[in-house]
Amino acid sequence: MEKVIAIIGPTAVGKTALSFSLAEHFHTELISGDAYQIYKRMDIGTAKPTAGELRRYTHHLVDIAEPDEPYSAALFCQMARKAISDVAAKGNIPILVGGTGLYVQALLEGYSFDSSGADEALRQKARERIAALSEVELKSYIMEQTEWQPADWHELLSNTNRLVRLMAAIEKGEGRQLVRAGKAEGLVYDAFVVGLSLPRSELYERIERRVDLMLEAGWPKEVKGLLDAGVSPQCQSMKAIGYEELTLYAQGKMTLADAAERIKIRTRRFAKRQMTWYRRMPYIRWFEKEQYPSEAALADDVIAWIEGR
Repeated sequence: MEKVIAIIGPTAVGKTALSFSLAEHFHTELISGDAYQIYKRMDIGTAKPTAGELRRYTHHLVDIAEPDEPYSAALFCQMARKAISDVAAKGNIPILVGGTGLYVQALLEGYSFDSSGADEALRQKARERIAALSEVELKSYIMEQTEWQPADWHELLSNTNRLVRLMAAIEKGEGRQLVRAGKAEGLVYDAFVVGLSLPRSELYERIERRVDLMLEAGWPKEVKGLLDAGVSPQCQSMKAIGYEELTLYAQGKMTLADAAERIKIRTRRFAKRQMTWYRRMPYIRWFEKEQYPSEAALADDVIAWIEGR
């Protein structure tokens, strides 16, 4: 069984800093488990490592897709599995740095995304049902038909391909099977899963500071550049928190102050949903960051746990 170190936790908790410390100690490579860092030219708003950091530390699944390309948990798992095997073949333990709960859980637990598929007629029927229902009715219908409640409704409802696939499976009578598809009995990797946490008030302060710094660093200009280059606001990538709001700002439909406030609110809610998701993963070893006097002390404790286990 291949070994992997995974670092998870809510947005802005400090996963990147820890990942660099572990990469240096274990002389290894990093794999992004983020749903948006894969996209080129989406740097500031995705909290992507800087150009210097990308040169210093080898990263996988960063800057390899255009903003108009689709991305999914299935595609992530396919590429991440290959990256893990490639790093392991060099005798190293790869480090997965992840913020998207579904992606990380699907990879570690070996979800299978194979299905019997749906023909175009069934997909069209699914699209028609989606169009006929209000958002409230659609949520209720999905929960009723699958006995499942997504941790991130916004991600599901804004991901057209995934939503149509789910609704087609429901039309086919396979909705429950799809949302539970392929879950393995236990982990499929010898995984050291490190969870970082902070008290909610401190985490929210970090989120607000980070949003302000991103805006000062030129995030609105980044979004305008994507729009000017012809990237459609309807693309999956542009539904990411912040890009949607700053698109409205660029179009003159929202003030920058209102966009900033909305980004902060959505990011706080996202962090809360992340922690809800992670509670489904009992194999996480949590480290409370407020208990450590420095990032170095935290890294030392994490390394001691990994090496001691």
